[in-house]
Amino acid sequence: MPETNDVSSPLSEHLEELRQHLLLPFTISILCIVLFFPFTTDVINQLINLANLKIEDMAVFNPTEFLRLKLYLSLFSSILVTHPLWYRGFYNFSKPGLNSKEKKIIIYSLSLGSILFIVGSSVGLLYLSPFLIEFLLEENNQISTSLSIYQTIKALIAVSIFSGFLASLPVLILTLNKHTTNTKTLKKYTYILIIIVITLGTPEPSMIINLIFLVFFAAIMEITLLFTELNNAN
Repeated sequence: MPETNDVSSPLSEHLEELRQHLLLPFTISILCIVLFFPFTTDVINQLINLANLKIEDMAVFNPTEFLRLKLYLSLFSSILVTHPLWYRGFYNFSKPGLNSKEKKIIIYSLSLGSILFIVGSSVGLLYLSPFLIEFLLEENNQISTSLSIYQTIKALIAVSIFSGFLASLPVLILTLNKHTTNTKTLKKYTYILIIIVITLGTPEPSMIINLIFLVFFAAIMEITLLFTELNNAN
């Protein structure tokens, strides 16, 4: 009987190698979720105060909502702390297939992109989120009494994430531009990424919020590509 080759071996080896690289960030992320969970109530109070709201005016619409909010904040805090380890894991996995120029570009992009994301997220959380909440509630002072604490906190976090992504988007576009000469293809995949981020980041389906951030993301992308094309032309 002829011997058959195991064609799945190369894929299984790559998956095992990826698992080894991501085992450390995954383990530390789980530990961070457990460690951060007891402090999430204090974080919730700080976020509500930041939005100029009172926790007495917030509502919980089902028994598990507050628990889900604490788990959500624990997960978000864990990702915020451990994301450099995840970057390192994916980078070490892909490093054998990269040349020296590509390695420098990725290291530079991840470093600068992370800094810009943290700065943008901080500005969004401290200034933009409270402004948007105040703007949405200023027409009717009674609306705040029916606000869901879960959805309100998720909205604050979502605006912070969008702001961070908005600040780091030019670095992402410039990095992708290094690996493709087709501007249409670059725009297509960038728009797909933007739509995914907006869809996942929005606390609940909202056409207005999605359109607002889509316009901002698209404007940043188009301006960055314009400067890139002008620079290449010169």
